[in-house]
Amino acid sequence: MDPLDDTRSLVNAYLAGEIHEVKGWCLPQVWQVIWPIYKEIGAGPVAEIGIFQDKFFIGLAKTFGASPENPAAAIDVFDLQEFNLDQSGTGDLAAFKSNLERFGPGVSAVTIVQADSLALGRADADALIARHGKVSFFSVDGCHDVVHTVSDVEFAMSVTAPNGLIAVDDYLNPDWPGVAEAMARMYLMGSHAFVPLAYCCGKLFLCSLSYHARYLASIQSYIGANHPETRLKRVPRFGFDTLSVHPNRTGWSDLV
Repeated sequence: MDPLDDTRSLVNAYLAGEIHEVKGWCLPQVWQVIWPIYKEIGAGPVAEIGIFQDKFFIGLAKTFGASPENPAAAIDVFDLQEFNLDQSGTGDLAAFKSNLERFGPGVSAVTIVQADSLALGRADADALIARHGKVSFFSVDGCHDVVHTVSDVEFAMSVTAPNGLIAVDDYLNPDWPGVAEAMARMYLMGSHAFVPLAYCCGKLFLCSLSYHARYLASIQSYIGANHPETRLKRVPRFGFDTLSVHPNRTGWSDLV
């Protein structure tokens, strides 16, 4: 079997069943954006700030082939709840490790960092790159206030490969307005190598400006060919052409 078919089967099995057994917040249909970019990037390191238990992280690990030779990075305050300023999610290290073993890829395939992400600096970025290499996919889902979100996204940009993807969760969630404010501050008050690409299932996806046109076309072509029930609309965000992706959440079988 083609390696891509193996990965597709693994990911579809997780999205159709196992994902619902892990606590957290993630719609499987968000893979309609992730899958076409994975096909562009291939296997590589993934990382996330803000783990909870974590259904999205495990799906990313399965997609991008996390293993002891290709370890993923999980960053969360976990038991250091004095740093969980907005109470956006109480990470559970024991539950997270149990889920890694039960649903894959196993604890040995993940570097777990217990820290306040606001304390992460250049030395931490260098250490992550030295161990993992530049990240292919970085999920930002930590403290949702403005200061943490800006810091987390800037950290993600510093360690993500030029062809990589960054996802910022709860971008338009009215309960967490700090995320949208953080993005507005970043893009209205400065310039960044990673720019808005698409919005889907609560997540704003960012990619390098160098890959922006290519990835935009890949997402639109893939969804048009494989998920015709999904509604797409091109809209400008902070001066960049982006896709608003609105999947049909019912009546699907295989997702990728």
